[in-house]
Amino acid sequence: MNDFKSIEGDRELGMNSLPVAFGIDTAKYICVGTIDVTQLGVAAYLAAIGETLYAGILLGLILPQMFFQLDFLKDPIANDVAYQGKAQPFLVFGILTAALAVGHHAF
Repeated sequence: MNDFKSIEGDRELGMNSLPVAFGIDTAKYICVGTIDVTQLGVAAYLAAIGETLYAGILLGLILPQMFFQLDFLKDPIANDVAYQGKAQPFLVFGILTAALAVGHHAF
């Protein structure tokens, strides 16, 4: 997500960030798709190993992120910093939830 606020600098320095390499419209979908598919996959995995409470908590943390992605997708350059500020806490707590679930699960 940080790449959207530095597209011009990335181009000038020859950095091949996602927005530079794929264009803004494609890159914004790659970013949110990667986040969503990964977290939904982790939630499915947690459910599959019987950690349904943690899977449900993770799903509850994914939904606000998806809501905040709507503004980001409208204009990723104008809304990237606001999106990160609003959605990042849910992502971080989602990562923590997944770690707690794996630590809690007896293999």
